[in-house]
Amino acid sequence: MAEIKLHLQNLYSNLSILAKKAGGKEKIIAVLKDNAYGHGLDIFARKTADFGIIHAITRDAKEALEIAPFFADIIVLSEHKENFFTHPNIIFAINEFSALKSVPRGAKIALKIDSGMHRNGLNPEEFDAALSAIKQSGVILHSVFTHYRAADEIGSCFFWQRENWRAVKERIIELAKKYGINKPFFHSCNSAALLRCGEFDEDFARVGIAMYGYCDLPEAFGHFDLKPVLELFAKRISTRELKKGWRVGYGGVYEADKNMVSSLYDVGYSDGILRYNGQGELKTTNGSLILGRVSMDSMSINSSEEKISIFNDARVWAKHFDTISYDVLVKLNAKIPRFFV
Repeated sequence: MAEIKLHLQNLYSNLSILAKKAGGKEKIIAVLKDNAYGHGLDIFARKTADFGIIHAITRDAKEALEIAPFFADIIVLSEHKENFFTHPNIIFAINEFSALKSVPRGAKIALKIDSGMHRNGLNPEEFDAALSAIKQSGVILHSVFTHYRAADEIGSCFFWQRENWRAVKERIIELAKKYGINKPFFHSCNSAALLRCGEFDEDFARVGIAMYGYCDLPEAFGHFDLKPVLELFAKRISTRELKKGWRVGYGGVYEADKNMVSSLYDVGYSDGILRYNGQGELKTTNGSLILGRVSMDSMSINSSEEKISIFNDARVWAKHFDTISYDVLVKLNAKIPRFFV
């Protein structure tokens, strides 16, 4: 069966770079949603906590409960409002004003603000009513946050949105005083925003893709020595010699231009890798050529190794498929064994 090796040294190197940029480990919120970007939620949460990270983010409450023993607090980004509950270290993101009505007394919330991305979050005209409702309902306002729509792009958009966010913070602080609510924590920076900003001056930074070893910022923003953590391996099922002119796999889209070795390896698109259709050249980590179309449970490769690294940098596959590293990583099937080395 295919397997995933997670390189602990790379993870801790990445976290060290990010913690230094943020001003300390306690400033980092580790984004562990969607099975830790395909790296394995439980195993990745444990190692992240061992490093000294005390804050985390998950997609839903199920993920949060699974890793609750490892962190001081966990923000749940996308839970449906009918599932809100009270828990000592789980914080529910409020993505629209009406969701406040569903939060039980004593529960902790993080108020999402729309500062210009226009996907979700409260608008400025809702702030006063929201903080009034929070005070009246006995809900605990843990933090206020937003998300940048273009932190990884050159242009004025990031600066425009950051100015919007500064105004938001000032207004929220005023309203918190008005209603006798403790000043909440503030966070806006994702990986790209943290790495590109000069002096980091917020309570937390939400670190996702950079923790896993990737940074897609233009070179103008500098070089960051991040190292991919995940490496996907496959094991050999069988080996044969291809004769010149033989065609391989479904549709016979690959034709051997000489006599060559071909082995079948036990990873395919059922394991969550993107389906290579045999068009263009795609190689494994060591440069071996993938021959023809990837099948549901296997692929043919010009190699005879017992175990082969399919990729140790998701950007190689992302570039071939004209997508992003996130897309390659999060699709990896949760059934594939994962372990740190």
